[in-house]
Amino acid sequence: MAQAQLKVINRFGVERLLPLDKPIFTIGRKAENDLQMLSDTVSRQHAEIRFENEAFVIHDIGSKRGTFVNDQRVEKISLNHNDRIRIGGDDEQFIVFLAEAVEETSIIFDTGAHPISLTYDRAPEASANEELQKLSRYLEVNQAFKHSLNPDDVLCLIVDAAIEMAQAERGFLMLLNPKGELEFKVARDKDRNWLVGNEFAMSRSVVEEVFKQNRAVIVNESTQAAELARHSVRALDLRTIACIPLRRFRMSEKMDATAVLQSDVIGVLYVDSHFIKQPLTNTAVRLLESLAFEATKTLESIRLMHEEGEKKQLEEELQLAAQVQAALAPTNFKQPAHFEVAAAMLPSREVGGDFYELITLKDGRCVFALGDVSGKGIAAALLASAAQGALQAQFIANLPLTDVITNLNKTIAQRSDANRFITLFCATIDVEGHLTYLNAGHNPPLLLRTDGTLEKLSTKSVVLGAFDFAKYEAKQTRLQAGDALVIYSDGVTEAADAQGEMLGEDKLDALVKAHGALSAENLKAKLLDEIVRFTQGEPQSDDITLIVVKFLAQP
Repeated sequence: MAQAQLKVINRFGVERLLPLDKPIFTIGRKAENDLQMLSDTVSRQHAEIRFENEAFVIHDIGSKRGTFVNDQRVEKISLNHNDRIRIGGDDEQFIVFLAEAVEETSIIFDTGAHPISLTYDRAPEASANEELQKLSRYLEVNQAFKHSLNPDDVLCLIVDAAIEMAQAERGFLMLLNPKGELEFKVARDKDRNWLVGNEFAMSRSVVEEVFKQNRAVIVNESTQAAELARHSVRALDLRTIACIPLRRFRMSEKMDATAVLQSDVIGVLYVDSHFIKQPLTNTAVRLLESLAFEATKTLESIRLMHEEGEKKQLEEELQLAAQVQAALAPTNFKQPAHFEVAAAMLPSREVGGDFYELITLKDGRCVFALGDVSGKGIAAALLASAAQGALQAQFIANLPLTDVITNLNKTIAQRSDANRFITLFCATIDVEGHLTYLNAGHNPPLLLRTDGTLEKLSTKSVVLGAFDFAKYEAKQTRLQAGDALVIYSDGVTEAADAQGEMLGEDKLDALVKAHGALSAENLKAKLLDEIVRFTQGEPQSDDITLIVVKFLAQP
């Protein structure tokens, strides 16, 4: 194969010579390419230079922004000496095809139109050039974060840059796993190839020191010979090691001018080599530390993206659960002729632990039930849905009220967590106004008579789920035309204003007395409006559920 090179000059004036010493030389944004270009105008796999029929031919491989030779867009063309190549819309790298290999030089642009060529004749000039190249490489990597690289590509790019800056043979990015062990995330060699495997021979003592002491360790044969006494360094015949901690800073809830940020080591950036060209300079070490910092930022971005994805998925699941819970509400209940009923449920979250049920039985009686599961969120909503379904099934089976509640209590006690309980008020009413009710630890509903008398309905029974052997007894009363029954959850009386004052039972009693002559629907709306007015826009702290029954004259 003929000797040929690409001369690549970046926008900082630093030149690289890349030999075309393989049958296919790849160019693109992906880290595995022989020439990686970081602009978002470059495709991940953009172009190839192939040696065909004793000539070097550049092929565009379906890129979006095209490949240009001497400012002409091409699909496939043979390259001639000093041809100018532009990849996509990248204008930050100047690429020239050289048909013959030339001695590597450093190109540093002055303010004029012509570059100055400096050779590597003297050591100080060579050292200055290498420092400039390292700084330029870091700036290139830093600019890459503005482009559309995915997180894995960024981490790969950081390791490649670290190898280049340290003039190392290989590099690793190791991260702490959930078990508290360091495992390999990225493993690369100086030719930008992936190293295959889950374990690699390296100086474990250096890695452990960096991880435990949260400080960088640099091993140079010429400047820190004592470090070579480490067993792993000697055994592996290593001459250069640089290991930098990846630190994630923890923010305190109480941050002030005197607060000190605490950091956790979440991994290490490690490079090593069996040979040494020259000791790592302070500039190189600082740039490696900056790369480690960029790696930490990328990893933190990945973590936040995962959290955001999980949060979004949870929100979607909660929305679906809310839809399911709303679908369980008794929206198809037909208003009988002898009473009015109005109900509302306002969960404090997407789903709530309150539930209510309205059922018409075959004998003409109607069932009203309002329950409140202890706790909030999905767990409470699931238990509420289970209890609601069990109520429906047993009333459809035409069981007496006391048997329904006794069976429901056993089910809750035996199948739910020990700290999950349900308060429940459940009643049946017939066409003549006979009200049979059972109160299992629930807020006593308010029964407002037409003469202004306010009764509170309680049977002093224990909550559901506390004891599977609990017994429940029902009570009875009779409603007259115009009587109003208000069944509510504790979210009504515990609604609080900005000062933390709750609405309370006394205020609710007064509201029911003042507006008890309204229809069931209007009384429900009035009570909800008064709760909103009282809380003055404060966030709802608990589920609010209401059932209002207004008994009419017998049909």
